[in-house]
Amino acid sequence: MTDSQGRPIRRGFPSCAWLSLASVTSGICLLLCAAAWCADGLKESAATTLNSTTNTTPSKRSRRPVTVADAIRMTRFADTRYLGGGTSKGIVANFSPDGKKFLVVLSKGNLEQNTNEYSLLLFQTAEVFHSPTPRTLVALSSSSNRPAISNAVWLEDNDTVLFLGEHPGERTQLYSVTCRSGAVKQLTQHATNIVSFASNASGDRIVYAAESPAHDLMTTEVLRNGVSVSRELLSDLIKGTAGGGEADDHELFIRSAGGDRELQAHCAGRIEFSDFTLLLSPDGNYFVVQTQARQIPKIWGEYDDRFLKIKASQPTQQGTYTNVFQYELGDMRTGESQPLIDAPIPTFGSEISWAPDSRSLAVSDAYLPLNVTDPAERVARKAHTFLVEIKVPSRELVKISDRDLRLIQWDAKTNAVMCELGRLDSLNGKPVPKLQFRKNGDRWSEAGAPKEASANLPEIVLDENLNTPPRIFAVAPTNGQKSLLMDLNPEFGDLVFGRVEEVSWKNGLGDELQGGLYWPANYVAGTKYPLVIQTHGFTPEKFEIDGAFTTAFAAQALAGKGFFVLQASDLDWHHEQSLEEAPGAMATYESAIDYLDHKGLIEREHVGLIGFSRTFLYVTYTLTHSTYKFGAAVVADGIDGGYFQYMVMSNFSPMFAQDAETLNGAPPFGEGLDVWMKRSPEFRMDKIRTPLRIQATAPTSLLSEWSWFSGLSRLGRPVEMIYIPDGAHALEKPWERMVSQQGDVDWFCFWLKGEEDPDPAKAEQYRRWRQLRVNQQ
Repeated sequence: MTDSQGRPIRRGFPSCAWLSLASVTSGICLLLCAAAWCADGLKESAATTLNSTTNTTPSKRSRRPVTVADAIRMTRFADTRYLGGGTSKGIVANFSPDGKKFLVVLSKGNLEQNTNEYSLLLFQTAEVFHSPTPRTLVALSSSSNRPAISNAVWLEDNDTVLFLGEHPGERTQLYSVTCRSGAVKQLTQHATNIVSFASNASGDRIVYAAESPAHDLMTTEVLRNGVSVSRELLSDLIKGTAGGGEADDHELFIRSAGGDRELQAHCAGRIEFSDFTLLLSPDGNYFVVQTQARQIPKIWGEYDDRFLKIKASQPTQQGTYTNVFQYELGDMRTGESQPLIDAPIPTFGSEISWAPDSRSLAVSDAYLPLNVTDPAERVARKAHTFLVEIKVPSRELVKISDRDLRLIQWDAKTNAVMCELGRLDSLNGKPVPKLQFRKNGDRWSEAGAPKEASANLPEIVLDENLNTPPRIFAVAPTNGQKSLLMDLNPEFGDLVFGRVEEVSWKNGLGDELQGGLYWPANYVAGTKYPLVIQTHGFTPEKFEIDGAFTTAFAAQALAGKGFFVLQASDLDWHHEQSLEEAPGAMATYESAIDYLDHKGLIEREHVGLIGFSRTFLYVTYTLTHSTYKFGAAVVADGIDGGYFQYMVMSNFSPMFAQDAETLNGAPPFGEGLDVWMKRSPEFRMDKIRTPLRIQATAPTSLLSEWSWFSGLSRLGRPVEMIYIPDGAHALEKPWERMVSQQGDVDWFCFWLKGEEDPDPAKAEQYRRWRQLRVNQQ
């Protein structure tokens, strides 16, 4: 899974996925967007043509601009790896072992029911070039922040599929469905949500992870003697309960054939969030799980990884989160699990695959232990990662290669380790050379490029770009013939979209920045328009109707209201967690304004900013340090590099505290406080004149962002705070998305254009905002 710059998204490096406040408190940056499956459009034409820059293309039917409701109802390919920022390459179709069938998961938001509707579709491979009609194998809806259908796995009978599913108001459980009969069976009745599972080919051995149950902090003993506070979240202490969510520790369970025996496993590290690796050996005797180390050995700080060095530089308190990950090997018979090797998973992630005989594992981009006596070998291990074989259960290491490789699989048919050269490019979906490695005795050697598979399976692809909504095609392996399987959003033919153009400019640090410029939907040449800058990443290969995320961003809806919208890429990752990070982001936005103003496109005095997660800091830093004028801004569920948030989170996450100290140049005590007074946006909020809308999506988010609402209110500045108590970091539920995204559209229309929506239901909103405007004047 990668972010918009091709960097793997994981909690082990400084991206939204771990440095955001919500990743610490609500579990993932994974982003599961609310999506859409339109059953009556399965066989309609794929000819969706978006308007040109000037929108002069004649239309035989009346078309209207895009709204937030359209974005929520949009059909999307619902694989979490894709929705989390990764490429769709190779994951659109989930083929059965014999290749005769495949599955596709789609979803859509239901605004009337406030649910997300998921469909598991079954295709027959032989029919893909003959106008196939897929069969809806399973249809489920979710009223939570979790997907209704995920993790679909075929069993070796080519007829049974295991998956995680849930109904509205229910917990996520493990299900099976039989393709032939369509019978769906619930396999577990676990007391909490199941977040991941792995199965052997026959399905008679399963290991699954479930959320730990919530527990009451206000026991009789506590009411008598109080709480000895250690690493508890302040929000948990206030509400009186803790645990029971995606951000909390998970428990691992082993399930045998028929469900007649269930064993709880015990790991050395902590299992958290929902996107961790969990693999079962083909023979069903061992499992591999990715865990968070409870302590960071000092020696791990010697690897040439800047972010590992930062994390290892300070002592870890008992029970706090380290955000450094490792693989563990567990025994299915005993449930006991221990680290696979004495080394961390690198900041930018890794891949792992079982050998067909279950006697070894292949691991790519792996650090090797530093407990070696050969000085040259130790230097090499500090500086490089390797593709290695790890024998099971002895854990003996055998080097395969030191090249920059992404592991694809240990192929069961050829017994070769299949890789792609150029790991980050591969993760980002770029074409890269394929390699294979074969073993002769205990020695591995490169065996050249693998031959193409002889099964003649079609490639199932998600075809999309900046201006083309996603459609699913089948591509013939022999002649490249393409056949449309599904136009996911045929209703888009009735909408007017703003054209999206890839642009580039340089910031003050000399970085080349990229962005997606959304033109006003009914652009008139020679007219200047207000601009909204959406931060936190740009993916040029994708059709992004919202922008990079579902929280706060509403690119096409804003374009439909007559705005230019710039979806801006982030700084180069080398600047992250450094003193130049926030100033560099400010320079990015200022230089983007200069660039678009020089082109004569924007009203320079009417510019808005949206910050989310990590870029909450970037936007508040810009508002408190820039000499440029901004007409309105929004910040949502993120970090701010501020003193109050630092104090709220430091006991729970030393990593969070260290990040704030790095950004500001010192801890906020003694002489260090003087540094914070100059750099931290929170201490400079008196400089803000820009109307600011703050979005908090969870109790801890509310506490951590409270100083901004309280401080700006005290200063008499135009500020509004919207609290979404049960929201995910990347918002999922349709009504919550409407509050966030539509509220932002209305906010920018009001402050940058002087426009109000005549909808009577919004009368109170505009009464508040008009009063804010009076106060500002």
